[in-house]
Amino acid sequence: MKRKLREFSVAGAAVALFVVMALAFLGPISWPDSPTTIPVYNSTAASRNGIANSLFEEFGITIILIAILLGAAMIGGVYLAKMDEPGKVGP
Repeated sequence: MKRKLREFSVAGAAVALFVVMALAFLGPISWPDSPTTIPVYNSTAASRNGIANSLFEEFGITIILIAILLGAAMIGGVYLAKMDEPGKVGP
């Protein structure tokens, strides 16, 4: 019973994270109709229209959620790699 509750809560958390990421990415974004030139970094320019600035200003929440997801995947991979016996849970 406890194991099924844990599996259900993990699946629910994964679905919730996916929904939040999908809404952050597919939300009210005005996609361009035609390809545009890629703004590159120019240290002498007065504007802040570089690629990094555009990504972190428009997609900041999405990038942070992806970073958290990848961090959790790395921690889980290390946790699973440290198991002594196959099927044993824990280091």
